[in-house]
Amino acid sequence: MARVYANLEAESAPELIDRAYEHAYDQGWTDGLPIIPATAEKVEAFVAASGRKADEVIGIITPRKGPATIEAIAVNAVMAGCRPEYMPVVVAAVEGLTDPGFPLEPMQVSTNAMAPFLLINGPVRQQLDINSGIGCLGPGWRANATIGRAIRLILTNVGGALPGVYSKSTFSSPLRYSYLCGENEEENPWTPYHVDQGFQREESTVTVFRAANFCNLSGGEGIGPDEILRHIASNMPPASGGGGVLLLLGVNHTHSLHEAGLGKKDIQRRIWELARFPVSLYATAFADYQRRMGRGDADTIWRARDPDEIRVIVAGGPGPQDLYISAGLPQTRLIRNP
Repeated sequence: MARVYANLEAESAPELIDRAYEHAYDQGWTDGLPIIPATAEKVEAFVAASGRKADEVIGIITPRKGPATIEAIAVNAVMAGCRPEYMPVVVAAVEGLTDPGFPLEPMQVSTNAMAPFLLINGPVRQQLDINSGIGCLGPGWRANATIGRAIRLILTNVGGALPGVYSKSTFSSPLRYSYLCGENEEENPWTPYHVDQGFQREESTVTVFRAANFCNLSGGEGIGPDEILRHIASNMPPASGGGGVLLLLGVNHTHSLHEAGLGKKDIQRRIWELARFPVSLYATAFADYQRRMGRGDADTIWRARDPDEIRVIVAGGPGPQDLYISAGLPQTRLIRNP
C-alpha cells in the first residue's frame, strides 16, 4: 500500500496520484493543475540537490510572512513537476524575491495582475534545457514551465497569496502560472544581461522583475534601425505596474541593429527619446502621477525616467518579432552549485 500524506493511502500508484491531487486541491495548495505528490523520499532528494540544510530559511514570503525554508521550497518544487537539479535556480529566485528592495508584498495583494518575471542567464540554461530561443515564453519546455510554476506555488503556499484571500487581483493573469525564459546569449552580439550586472559570463544567474503586462511587437513594418526602434517605441504604453521596461529583442532585429553599428546603450537612448506620448491622451491623475515619478513634463508622458530603465535582452527565435514587458525593480542572484 502506497502512502504520500499521513492520512492518504491508496492501493496503486495511479490511485495515489489521483488522491494526492484531489487532496492538494481541496487544501488550496495548487494552482488548479495536477501536481506531483510530494512524498518524503522526493522531498529529501530535492533538499539534497540544493546542497543546503532542510531547515535553512532563504527568506520570508509576505503577506503571511511564511518562512521559505529549503524543505518548503522543495515541497513546492516537487508538486510543480521540477527535477531535483532545478532546485538551485528556484532557491536563487526566492532569494531575489525576498530581498528587501523587491516589492513582493504589493505584488501579492494588489488588485493589479503583476507577476514575477524570471530571466535566466549563463551555462545553467544549457545544463537544464531552459528555453532561450524560439517559443521561449510558450509551452513545451519542462524547466521553463515548472521552475516558474514552483515560484507561484511558493508564493501561494508559503506566502498565503490565495486568490480572493490575500491576493486581490481583479482579473489575475495566465502569467501567474509561469513567467520565465533564458536570454538567447548565443545570438546576442553584445554582452548578456548578467555580465552587464557585474557577473562573469561563465556564472549563472536568475533575475526577478516586478512585471505586468506584455505586448508582442510584430515588427515587419519597420525597415532600417530607426524605423525598427520607432515601431517598438510607439507600442510601449506608459507604466501600469511594472515600472521599467524589459525589451526582448528577437533575433532578426538584434542582427539588424547590430549590423547598423548600434550597441545596447544606443538602443536604450533612442527608445527613451521616442517612447513619449501627448499628455492629452491620459487621465489627469495618471499624468500627474507619471510626472511625480519622473516620467513626464507639461506636454508629454515618457515611458521611462532615463535610458537605463529600458533593459535590452536578446531572446526568442527568428522572425521580425520583439516583446515589450512592463517590468522593473530587478534583483539578480547567483545560482549556486550544490
